Amino acid sequence: MLLKINPRLDQLKKQAKFSQTNITRNKKNDGGFTLVELTIILMIITILSAIALPEFARCRPYKAMQSEAKQYVSSINRAQQAYFGEKGAFSNSINPLAIGIKTETTNYNYSAIATKNAAFSYGVSRSNNIRSYVGAVFLLPVSPANNDKTTVGILCEANSPGKIQLPNPILQNNVPVCAAGSSEVTK
Repeated sequence: MLLKINPRLDQLKKQAKFSQTNITRNKKNDGGFTLVELTIILMIITILSAIALPEFARCRPYKAMQSEAKQYVSSINRAQQAYFGEKGAFSNSINPLAIGIKTETTNYNYSAIATKNAAFSYGVSRSNNIRSYVGAVFLLPVSPANNDKTTVGILCEANSPGKIQLPNPILQNNVPVCAAGSSEVTK
């Protein structure tokens, strides 16, 4: 007895086989990552972390320590300007400025000196790993015609870390400039 092949059944089998092939292809190309690709990505991240994290950890505490000195020396500069506004002279020390800054912290020693026309404030590092700072406030005439004066300030940072007191900034054409070995801190 011979079986007759049903053409409709044959067509349904071909469609089912085609659908199954498409499902299999879609599973392979679903846009995900293979285990090998994930392993390579994790290895790259691990290598980059091993390089970057120690450098980041080494820099971060020093920046925080230096931030203290920038803030303190800037505060002393502003206090000297206010003190001059009230008293008509600069202060030779930090305590009369009444700003509550300690003259010695874990990382820095702070001091101030004054002349008739300028006040200098220092944040000298107590470690060879952080930078020292110097601030200056200069007295300038507002105009040659009258006797009014104004103040202008600058904050300078050592170009390299170390336990050094920086040289005082100077005035060039009535503009404060950092001395050799230091550069101006910009906001």
